[in-house]
Order: sequence, then structure tokens, then C-alpha cells
Amino acid sequence: MPTRRALKLALISFFTLLLATAGAAQKIKIIVDQDARGPGTSDQQALLVFLQSEKFDVLGITIVSGDQWLKEETEHTLRMLEIAGRTDVPVIEGAEFPLINSKEESERWEAMYGKLEYKGCWTEHFAAKRSTIYDQPYHAPDVVPPMDEGEPHIKPQPGTAAEFIVRMVHKYPGEVVLWAGGPLTNYALALKLDPSVATLAKEFVMMGGGLYADKGAIDPGAIDGRREFNWWFDPEAARIVLRAPWKKMTITPIDISVKTRYTQDMKDTIAKSGTPVADYLAKYSLPGYMWDEIAGAALIDPSIITGEKQLYMDIDIDHGASYGKTLFWKSTAQVPPYLRLANVQFDIDAEKFYRLFIDLMTRPPGK
Repeated sequence: MPTRRALKLALISFFTLLLATAGAAQKIKIIVDQDARGPGTSDQQALLVFLQSEKFDVLGITIVSGDQWLKEETEHTLRMLEIAGRTDVPVIEGAEFPLINSKEESERWEAMYGKLEYKGCWTEHFAAKRSTIYDQPYHAPDVVPPMDEGEPHIKPQPGTAAEFIVRMVHKYPGEVVLWAGGPLTNYALALKLDPSVATLAKEFVMMGGGLYADKGAIDPGAIDGRREFNWWFDPEAARIVLRAPWKKMTITPIDISVKTRYTQDMKDTIAKSGTPVADYLAKYSLPGYMWDEIAGAALIDPSIITGEKQLYMDIDIDHGASYGKTLFWKSTAQVPPYLRLANVQFDIDAEKFYRLFIDLMTRPPGK
């Protein structure tokens, strides 16, 4: 017969396993879709929010052209995963071009309505210290410039982002949060492949859109703060996603992003930890607005969001002066049935958010 000590040890092992299983079950299954400009930048920092937190089971990172072209974004992401010790997370390439919009279309628009300051991978020239620490002239989509952080040794997973999204929501029905930090092309393609993506997903969370930011909160003198880049780059994709019947849709617009600032003091504090992630950020991150990081951090600690509204959200896809502008209506408005209500974040406890971000970025490699 087993001794009392043996029974006690068996019970301890059983409950330890039970607690570990329960902890794993509570993780948020998530697909992180990003136009992963690198090295550094808000894009890569947002990816690190998910990778450095124990709250998430990152099923995969899907890449879409936007801030940079697809191929170089993929390489920057693969290298960042190596540095962060998270090569267990698959990377899947997605759309290289928007559904309809194009560099030529943007130039036609500018000729009629005025110069757009920022056009992501279509921008003719990025001066050093503006979006990245390096000087970056325009290049063709199949060109991958030299990797300042080093070439990755790992490769992306075969297949397309849209196929991966469809496969995962069917594998885990009702469990997967779909997150977007860039243009919405991959999700639009997934919805066209299989409309049930919207009803199978647990929630759709995105950084995008601008509502009142044209009142002076961002870039005074810009043509229009409501032409936010992620949605403007592929407006037709944004329309498809915004009108899909999600169980829940949460939006982090630029209106809340501009209430934050990644400062040199924050960067210096992170650098002191000396971890591989901290060293990466010390070399390649720049002070500036925290565009995408909020949309991930709020899933970890919802209390950082101190104000939000329910609004109907849409986008103008008429190829005229208003192409790519955010449209919105109050929740009490009489609207067509194809419009969807979204939880739109407007106010943030910035200090609490900064503490969370610093904690995440100073954690050791892996989870």
C-alpha cells in the first residue's frame, strides 16, 4: 500500500498539474496581424506586447504590407522573434498589395486634392530618426534592404495569412481573438474565403480610424486627421471588415494613441534591464506616439482604458476627395442594417499603461 507521504506527493503533483492546465486554458488565443515595420517602431513594440505577456497564446503572426512592404516586414519580424526568444510563434505572409488602392491611385489623388505626408511603403523617402532610426528611400516591393539588426535564420510558415486565419477559427471556434495593427487586407480576404470567420471568432480588435483627431490632436496642418493610415491604405478591406457580423468589435483609433508618448526616459528605463528585447529597443526604438501598443495592452489590463463609446463605424470608399475617411455615427442613430456597433476607445490611464509596457519590455527571453 502507498504510504501517507507518497499519497501526499501524488496529490501535490495532481493539483500542480491541474493549476498549470487551468492557467494554460485561461490564455487568450490570438492571431496578431501587423504591417510590421522594423527594426523597432510601434509595430514591432506592439508585437512584443503579445510575445512578452503570459496572458496570450499567440497562434501566429500574420504580415500585411502597409508601413513597409510585406517581404521586408516579414524579415524584420522573424529576426525580432529570434532576439526575443520566441521562434515557437509561426509567421505567415499575407497580402502584398491592397484590394484596390495603389501607389498610382494615391498619386492621382494627391494631384487633385493635396499632398499626403505619410503613405507607408509608398512614401518616397523617410528621413533618419523620423519613423525608423535609418534613412529609407522608396524601393520596389520585392526588394528587401540590408537588415540592420541582422538576417533571420528562420523562415515564414508556408501558406497565406487568409488561409491561416480561416483554419484557426475553425480549429478553435469561439476562442480566437483576431487582432489587427495594420491595414485590414488579410482579414478582408479571410472573410471572402469564408464569411463564417466573423461568427467563429471570439472578438475582433484593431488599431485604426480617426474620429476627432482632425480638430488639432494630431499633425496640425495635415489634410485630414480622419484619413488614418491603416484604413486609408486599403479602404475597401476596411469596409469589408467593419461591416462583418463580429460578436464584438473593439477599435483603438488615433484619438487615443495621441494621448500617449514613448519617451526617452521610458527607453532608458527599459534599456537598464539588459535583456535581449531591451537591447533591441535601445538600438532601434524611437520616442513618439504609441500607436499600436495600446490595442494589445488593453487586452492584458482593460482598466488602462478609462473612456470609450459605442459607435457605428464605416469608411468612405468613393474614389474622390473623401476616399479613405473614417465615418461614424452615435449608437442611437438610425443607420442601415449593414453597419455594426463597435467599442471605440478614447481615454487612457497613460501612467498605468506606461508601467505595464515597461514591465513587459524588461522581462527575460521567452515566457
